[in-house]
Amino acid sequence: MTNGATAVVVRLSDAAAAEVPPAVRAMAKLCMLDWFGLAIAGLREPVAELLLAEVQTEGATPAATILGMGKLFSGRQAALVHGVAGHALDFDDVHLAMHVHPTTVILPPLLALAEMRRLSGDAVLRAFVAGYEAAGMIGAALSGPHYARGFHATGTIGAMGAAVGCAHVLGLDAPGQARALGLAASMAAGLKAQFGTMAKPMHAGRAAEAGLLAALRAERGVTGSTTILEGSQGFADTQAEGWPADAPVWSGYHLLDNRFKFHAACFGVHGTLEAIGALRRAHAFAAGDVKAVRLTVHPDRDAMCNLSDPRDGNAAKFSLRFNAALALAGRATAIPATYTDAVVIDSELRRLHDRAAVTLAEGAWPEDMTAVDVELHDGRTLRETRDMAKQRLLPDATATAVAAKFDALAGPRIGAAAAGHLRAAIDRFEDHPVTALLAMTASLR
Repeated sequence: MTNGATAVVVRLSDAAAAEVPPAVRAMAKLCMLDWFGLAIAGLREPVAELLLAEVQTEGATPAATILGMGKLFSGRQAALVHGVAGHALDFDDVHLAMHVHPTTVILPPLLALAEMRRLSGDAVLRAFVAGYEAAGMIGAALSGPHYARGFHATGTIGAMGAAVGCAHVLGLDAPGQARALGLAASMAAGLKAQFGTMAKPMHAGRAAEAGLLAALRAERGVTGSTTILEGSQGFADTQAEGWPADAPVWSGYHLLDNRFKFHAACFGVHGTLEAIGALRRAHAFAAGDVKAVRLTVHPDRDAMCNLSDPRDGNAAKFSLRFNAALALAGRATAIPATYTDAVVIDSELRRLHDRAAVTLAEGAWPEDMTAVDVELHDGRTLRETRDMAKQRLLPDATATAVAAKFDALAGPRIGAAAAGHLRAAIDRFEDHPVTALLAMTASLR
């Protein structure tokens, strides 16, 4: 092994998982709770149902659970379906520096391995931390230019984080973990052109599957580059601007900067939703009072979430103008069912959508900043800004909000009592058999 970027990422992610501080453990379990709620609800989404139908025709050696299916599938199939289900609602957690939805790519393959190898909850939790920190280091170094080129980092950087987590829990040595990372990099894919379609959650599923397969193949002895991040024609060389000489060294847990989503849409529209919500609370205007709305956002939002004429519920989640309309009309954007195919033809929302305009900011404009100007028929113009990179809930408030979100998502599918039992089990994840925890979802409605 060299002392290059790949070796450093492996070494530091291992170190991060060795002694996990209580605050990091608590955040990891919140990520798991959030994912379970989203996957339980997301399995009813059309993309997940299509994929479930596909894997049921394939056949496989039974080894791992898919939530609510009442039978076992292969580990690869479970990781793939769970990765898709967790991202199908586009309501799952994000990390802004790495531009990745981390939990839905890192946790599903670890759950599959936990069943395949009878691993402890504590081992899975530590591996989750290792994979998250690996993705964080890679993302902090590369995700800016990588994401700007059009790559969906959840499918690319996420796959490498998943591979490191899986390799860690399998007990691979440093060269083995580096090979797993390299093998995952060769399978990693995802393009932002697919935002607003069923293909986007497929990126997450494929990343989860790639991480699992890469680690298992490295364990079997499949060879590959151990310098895939920094090497010539490697990941950074071909999909970013090379590995930066001043790449940040791990100095604290990226996991503590995890962001949970409380609007069921692309994170890029959350500033719009939050700013308009604040204006409505402060000034109590009605949707009919609005003459025009101007949204000023970072130029990167154009390719991320500026679909100008959404034609279905998926696309609506990636439209700044349509989300402005939802907020102005007071619609409940914390409820996934708001984003249906029917909502995009709602006459009130269409009128409000047509009154909105998007301006791409010039100069030094924060990436997650949104400025909203609402012009009313009475001549007033109201202005509000939101920088979502700076907007955080306190830890206790975050835990309460994530628990409420989980109950709202999981309760209708498994019943309120079962959801409560599952939530309590996830809170004791280190001590609870993973197979028993997964069995709690056997009665999905």
